[in-house]
Parts: sequence; structure tokens; C-alpha cells
Amino acid sequence: MNNKLFDQSIDLKKRMFAVLAAAGLVSNTLGFTVNIAVYGINAITIACGLCAIIIGALGFFGLKTGKVKLPLGIILGLVIIFEFPMLFLAYGPSTFPYLLLGLFSIIAFCDEKRRGALFAAAMVYDGAVIGVRFVLCHDVPRYDPSEYFGTGLSAFLISAAAMFYCLSIIIRQYEEKNRELKKLADELGEINKLDAQTGIYNRSYLTEYLNGLVRGEKKFCAALIDLDNFKVVNEKYGLPFGDMVITEFAGIINNAAGTSGIAARYGGQKFMIVCIGDVVKTEDMLDNVRKEYAAFSASEKQEEFTFSAGIEEYSHGMEISRIFRNAE
Repeated sequence: MNNKLFDQSIDLKKRMFAVLAAAGLVSNTLGFTVNIAVYGINAITIACGLCAIIIGALGFFGLKTGKVKLPLGIILGLVIIFEFPMLFLAYGPSTFPYLLLGLFSIIAFCDEKRRGALFAAAMVYDGAVIGVRFVLCHDVPRYDPSEYFGTGLSAFLISAAAMFYCLSIIIRQYEEKNRELKKLADELGEINKLDAQTGIYNRSYLTEYLNGLVRGEKKFCAALIDLDNFKVVNEKYGLPFGDMVITEFAGIINNAAGTSGIAARYGGQKFMIVCIGDVVKTEDMLDNVRKEYAAFSASEKQEEFTFSAGIEEYSHGMEISRIFRNAE
């Protein structure tokens, strides 16, 4: 039962309707049983029995067909207008939790357009019921304290359990949606950092990353790379192959950067590798990139493609624009 109540694939209204129908069926069955045992057959006993049958039938119909709007409205009307006031008039303050449960049900189950008006109407109606009970208190039969305790305790437990499950479902739903939205925001944020064609970081994130290194005063080098004669490659082999070269080269420098920094597309056929370390480390990284790029071009077109690169080593107080300018 719990698994179905918190199953996000099941509509929220259906799950909460199940709680309402179950609470109504259990409470009325319990009330019917206790009333027969304590008071015998009387008007309240019969009313509890009829309410149990009606709520049980409506609950079964709603859950079986998936159409819960009408059964929900009938159950709410039955308990708020008739049953809860009846119990309060009969047993007094010991059944007060039922009145609160009725108000809570309006908040939880009614749509936003009608919620305020129905809640206000229910408040007025319950206030009138409380007033009638106060006026007629001398004419209402007095019950044994132990009976009052049993009635009040069952009213409290049933109301508390119904509110617990309804609120738990709402909160679980809210938390799940929040997690989904956060995950989506993280994914969109990550996508916005990437170059659409190559899948490596774009220039916008490159600038953000460099600013972070500057604030942390880390030692690093930035190598700006320009693919040689790329226009000739496009003219000789066609634009699709040129796109393939761009994508392949991006993968090569991304692998070369590894955990030592990042690779980003600077624009067009220009790229940048940021290496955490000194110039020597950066030159070694570029030499490995040169070998892999040459091996790729030899495999694809039996000739050696090359690139030009400029390295700028960061020094304290240097601006990002100067790093770009000097590397270029």
C-alpha cells in the first residue's frame, strides 16, 4: 500500500483520494463496531454503517475507474456536511479532530478556484455546529468518561493518520519535483558550457574557468592553437571532412588535457588548452597533440596536418584579456 501511495507514476489526486477513502472506510467501520458494542443499534450506529458502505463503494469506484473527481466531491460533502458535525453534536469535544480533518480535506483536495470559498463556508458551518452543541449541551446525554476517552482517542488517531499520509504524499511529490528540476537545471547548465559541434567547453566557460584559476592564484599556462591551412583542407576535401577534422581535433586536445586542465573551442578552427603547471608541461602536452593529429591526418588523407600554437604563462595580477592577447 505504501509503495503505491508514494509511487510518482500514479497521479497525485488518485493517491490522495485513496488515503481519504481508506480513512473514511476504516473510521466508519470502527465507529459502527464500537457503537454496536457500547450503545447497541441507534441512529449514530446506523449512520456510521451507512457512511462506511457509501465511502467504501465510492472509493472502490474511483480507484477502479480512475475517475475520482465525482466520488471525491461526494465523500467530502458527506463527511463535512453530515458525518463530522453529527459526531460532534453526539459526542462533543472528544470528536473535535474530525472537524479539523474536514477543513484539512478542503485544503488538500479542492482546486484553487473553489478552495477559499469552500473553506470559509465550512468554517462558518462548523462554527454554527459548535454553537448548537454548546446551546444544547444540557440536553445531550452524558457518557461515561472512559467512553469519551475511547471516542476522542479514535478520532485523534484516525485524523492524525489521514493527515500524515496526505501531507507525506504532498511533500514527497514536492521533493521529487524539486530533485527533477535541479537535475534538469544542472544538465542545462552543463550543456550551456559546451560547444555544440565538438562537445568540448566553449569560450564562455573558458573565460569563467580562467577567472576561477586567477582568483585561486594557481600557476597555469594557456595555449592558443590555430589549425594550419584549414581553409585549404575545406576546399580540397569538402566541408563535411572539415567538420570531421574540427571534431576529431577537439577530442584529441580534450584527452590531452585530462585532469591537468581543460580544452575549449576558442572560435572557428582555433582552440585553447589550459594546463595547470609550467610551460614545459604545456609544451609536452602540445607535442603529444601534434603526434596524434598527424597520425589522424595520415590515416585519413595520407598527409600531415599541422597547427600553430602560442603559450602564455600566467603571472600574478595578469588579466584574462591579456592572456588571450599574448597567446594569440
